[in-house]
Amino acid sequence: MDGDSSHSPALTVAGAVALVAFCSYYLAVTRAGSKARRQRRRHPPVVGTVFHQLYHVRRLHDYYTALCREQTTFRLLATPGRRKIYTCDPAVVEHILRTNFPNYGKGPLNSEILRDLFGEGIFAVDGEKWRTQRKIASYDFTTRALRDFSNDVFKRNAAKLAGVVSSHAASNQCMNFKGLLTRATMDSIFTIAFGTDLNTMDGSGEGHRFAKAFDDAGEYLLLRYLNPFWKVARLLNVGAEATLKKRIKVVDEFVYKLIRARSDELSNTKAQDHRSRDDLLSRFIQATTNDSGTVDYKYLRDIVLNIVIAAKDSTSGSLAWFLYMTCKRPEVQEKIFDEVMEATNAGDTASINEFLQSLTDQALNKMHYLHAALTETLRLYPSVPLENKQCFSDDVLPNGFSISKGDAVFYMPYAMGRMEFLWGKDAEAFRPERWLDENGIFQPESPFKFTAFQAGPRICIGKDFAYRQMKIFAAVLIRFFVFKLRNDKDSVTYRTAITLAIDQAMGDEGGGDSSYSAAAVMAAASLALVVAICSYLAVARRDGGKQRRRRRRPPVAGTVFHQLYQVRRVHDYHTALSREHMTFRLLVPASRGQIYTCDPAVVEHILRTNFANYGKGEFNYENMSDLFGDGIFTVDGDKWKQQRKIASYDFSTRALRDFSGAVFKRNAAKLAGVVSSYAASNQSMDFQGLLMRATMDSIFTIAFGQDLNTLDGSGEGRRFAAAFDDASEFTMLRYLNPFWKLARLLNIGAEAMLKERIKIVDGFVYKLIRDRSDELSNTKEHDHLSRDDLLSRFIQATTNDSGTVDYKYLRDIILNIVIAGKDTTAGSLAWFLYMVCKHPEVQEKICREAMEATNAGEAASIDEFSQSLTDEALNKMHYLHAALTETLRLYPAVPLDNKQCFSDDVLPNGFNVSKGDIVFYIPYAMGRMESLWGKDAEAFQPERWLDENGVFQQESPFKFTAFQAGPRICLGKDFAYRQMKIFVAVLLRFFVFKLRDEKEIISYRTMITLSVNQAPYNLALNLGTSAPGQQALNAMPSWMGRRVGRMSWRTSATRLGAEMTNSSAGLFGVEVGNLASFPMEMCSVGHFSANTFGAEFANLSTVRFDAEPWLRY
Repeated sequence: MDGDSSHSPALTVAGAVALVAFCSYYLAVTRAGSKARRQRRRHPPVVGTVFHQLYHVRRLHDYYTALCREQTTFRLLATPGRRKIYTCDPAVVEHILRTNFPNYGKGPLNSEILRDLFGEGIFAVDGEKWRTQRKIASYDFTTRALRDFSNDVFKRNAAKLAGVVSSHAASNQCMNFKGLLTRATMDSIFTIAFGTDLNTMDGSGEGHRFAKAFDDAGEYLLLRYLNPFWKVARLLNVGAEATLKKRIKVVDEFVYKLIRARSDELSNTKAQDHRSRDDLLSRFIQATTNDSGTVDYKYLRDIVLNIVIAAKDSTSGSLAWFLYMTCKRPEVQEKIFDEVMEATNAGDTASINEFLQSLTDQALNKMHYLHAALTETLRLYPSVPLENKQCFSDDVLPNGFSISKGDAVFYMPYAMGRMEFLWGKDAEAFRPERWLDENGIFQPESPFKFTAFQAGPRICIGKDFAYRQMKIFAAVLIRFFVFKLRNDKDSVTYRTAITLAIDQAMGDEGGGDSSYSAAAVMAAASLALVVAICSYLAVARRDGGKQRRRRRRPPVAGTVFHQLYQVRRVHDYHTALSREHMTFRLLVPASRGQIYTCDPAVVEHILRTNFANYGKGEFNYENMSDLFGDGIFTVDGDKWKQQRKIASYDFSTRALRDFSGAVFKRNAAKLAGVVSSYAASNQSMDFQGLLMRATMDSIFTIAFGQDLNTLDGSGEGRRFAAAFDDASEFTMLRYLNPFWKLARLLNIGAEAMLKERIKIVDGFVYKLIRDRSDELSNTKEHDHLSRDDLLSRFIQATTNDSGTVDYKYLRDIILNIVIAGKDTTAGSLAWFLYMVCKHPEVQEKICREAMEATNAGEAASIDEFSQSLTDEALNKMHYLHAALTETLRLYPAVPLDNKQCFSDDVLPNGFNVSKGDIVFYIPYAMGRMESLWGKDAEAFQPERWLDENGVFQQESPFKFTAFQAGPRICLGKDFAYRQMKIFVAVLLRFFVFKLRDEKEIISYRTMITLSVNQAPYNLALNLGTSAPGQQALNAMPSWMGRRVGRMSWRTSATRLGAEMTNSSAGLFGVEVGNLASFPMEMCSVGHFSANTFGAEFANLSTVRFDAEPWLRY
């Protein structure tokens, strides 16, 4: 599976969404049907529901485009109430924007959504308020004074922009180019609007904070159009709505401060001095101050902020797309360059200031090809990709479709720019020539066909203003720089916001479907919130009755939906809650209670003291049985006792101990060989994946008597291992998603993928079992004794008198052992190597201890050293044992475990537990509790496990719960330690591990076991031989490869994909900066990198230059 798409909460809530969508569909169709019968009204065809657009939120505008190719006018069913009609028909656009203009406006729909940020500004109002602002703004935008003032501002900021680009290019530094454009246009419009330079290009902290809050607020507003439950979230002040409120507060504080300061300044100056202020704020203050001298700060805030968003986002976004398109079409850059040079007549040797002075209105008006290229960019990437008007009274559109009062009619500039019936067969091609006549003169199109600037009475009054700024910026950049993409094969995508901004690379859109988007999660979360509220009220009422019966329940810390929203950091979320309450509850809709604890007394109670009353139960069996069947991890009672008895016997035999020890040593040697060969050839490698394969080969050999050879690249073995990992991950999601049974019933999302993965696992395992059973039945009895693998032993132990073998039973028991032996050790080894990279002194201590304990000598070969790893030698390695245990304390192999209560009980802390309740204990959180481990609980300190003589000291298994405790304590604990110690001793004996970048943050993959998701195994590890290991490596057999000195390579965990890599945590009640944008700074390649286009538009390099600081011919 590519990536960790299974972790998308949007997918896991899909079942709930589907139910609501179905109900919505039914109600809407019923209503529409009855109206049609009564009135014979004709409505646009239905092509989906509003929940479909949530599902496709990351590629929303392409989703609309695909629908428009089928129906130029259509409907998406919404929650009961107003309809949503979408169109790409120019006749319909003309009807709502001009012909019947009075009947279509912003209306309550848009006003409610936009008012919190835009107030009563021109973009959010209708009627007299709109006409008044339009009149004032229209006058100011046509004055010569504002035109000259704005031109000076544009040229000054274009020069600053070129200077920043030049300095970055000269110093070969990384730069965020789209962000730079955004800051340049923000500085420009803010100076024009408020008369104050934000100086964001120069790194002003306050200005940058305002700009970021303003951008985020615009994105959250767009989400209101997609999420029918946003008002509930606003009422409860949770999720994106809570964050939007904070962002608006930042914006308001900044803007009101400026308005008050300017108002006071103007009131204290002479009237003739006012005329020297050309900014819009000063003009509006003078125009709107009443006779008593009172200034309406709120009105000024609204009108000026509306102008800012219109000018900033439209021009910066369009310039970003323009540069991207001209990088894809370098011949366009050359034509623009030639035209600019001819129009300005500035000469090849003109300085930047001389060139700017030559950019007169006359020169700009001559640049027809540049104007055409910018317009062609806007056709394909319009600043506002989706716009709508609300219908004020029943109407009939030109295409005959009926519109009801209150309906919202959306027209789609993004989709319209891609319609072949409007632009021809080459509609999706970037071709500026389509806008020029035979003489090369720009020819405009109908504004109802090219809708980038709206049309009719509401046509954008800043259209010429925007073109002027873009032409000045583009002329300067292309005059002095040539832009090239680092990789022409990369493609870009957009950030779904009110305006169309370039987002970072998303890879193959087909593979990274937007159903995994943060916005979809947020919207689905709001839907789930309604259920959660009902659940809370129901449980609160129930608890009220129980309180009257004097039952004491743990405090409620949230709902199961909270942990679903926090899925990518769920264990840290539990840790944060545990710091507030050692024992707490999460509410579940109409279901059994879920209690979470970090209290060792409670853990001891459920795992030992009252063991008989707590077990896997129906809850765990339902969640896990599809993968684990009736294995030891899913069953209770006699089934559990029987398997425990068989496994206990086998794990205690000397034969299995010797057999497993030999397997571990053989695979440790193979692992060292692979590491060595990769290092010698300086190739990239997936190190955590390598550990997974090494431990899988080991446990599979021990369990099935067959080497998967995944370390050697066995295709079939790796396919099984990948399917097994994915199935484990999907099974974990069942614990977080209360709607998984519905998804399984519908065979959708993670449940459909789980079914496919289990089919692969079963096909592989059943074949092995049948082959081994046939082999044993055809051999003599004494030959059976030579088979030391667990499968052979279990076949012999469970075959009945008639010779019948229960394949299903064998499959279940063996697979349970495989997951216990593979994921726990591989994951723990991965975390261990990360921790010793963070603490190199620990590596050195372990290396010295291993050398001393084995007494193998510095010149020992890998085989000689492996053979020296006897049980006696391993038992001497107390510090290594402590370091592994310290790793397991912080990163336990199973970070969350639970038992179901079989009858009402009272915990040691006095809390009541009801029959059927699930009690979770949290090893991950327990390892971080200061109440258990002291002030340094989160520090990696192996010494805490050693006494004054350096001898390892055990802790209570109810405090250190990495291996469970009580009757269910892990049978393979010593087995796991032995494997880890052998692997670590070999690796640290012959290699030194270092992280490429100490600052990078790691994360885990949320699954049943705690697996490293990103770092360090997508980082560069510098590995060098430890001093005493140098000779031994040189003496390695040829198949292992040789190396001398230090080597480095870049490792990458490509299987883990991008969805988990870029996550925006806490969409429910936790503040996030950018829901759908995860910019990453790229290293420069060539002269400089312009990275905000993300990985797609990572590196733009300059080739025109002569003298510092300007890079030109």
